Amino acid sequence: MQTTKTSPNDPLVTSLRPAQVFRARRQSNRQGTDQLQPDSVVDPFRVSTVFVVDDDPEMRESLELLLLAETFRVETYESADAFWDVFQPDWRGCLILDLRMPGMDGIGLLERISEHHHELSIIVVSASADHGEKVRVRELGAVDFLSKPYDTKKLLAMIREQLSQ
Repeated sequence: MQTTKTSPNDPLVTSLRPAQVFRARRQSNRQGTDQLQPDSVVDPFRVSTVFVVDDDPEMRESLELLLLAETFRVETYESADAFWDVFQPDWRGCLILDLRMPGMDGIGLLERISEHHHELSIIVVSASADHGEKVRVRELGAVDFLSKPYDTKKLLAMIREQLSQ
């Protein structure tokens, strides 16, 4: 039996390559203003995006990697202020929002977002929240609340459900 070698540019080989996964990450430049990395692609108007707002870099990074592995389009923000500075009510997708952060907290961001007609499903996560805070975030439009550490399978199922609506 003869074997044939294929080149990396062979049409069959290129068609079998995995689709490129895009990610957008906001990072602060030296002046402290948010800019997109040049190699990132952001188009929140065409495809639903999962926005992650969490001040804990390890939580933010691990959630970003999990979501990218599941082929979601992801945008991360290190603070509620950073998200609010660029927020557009026309964005579609799901917002994973930490409740307790320095500066504007999650409830403050929810209050501002709720003043606009928007198309985001909001899931609030927190390591510690009392009953009053849980009730308040739902009044402000959050679809659910998860306690940290959360079950990643449950979070992924919630995100898929919200993005399918």
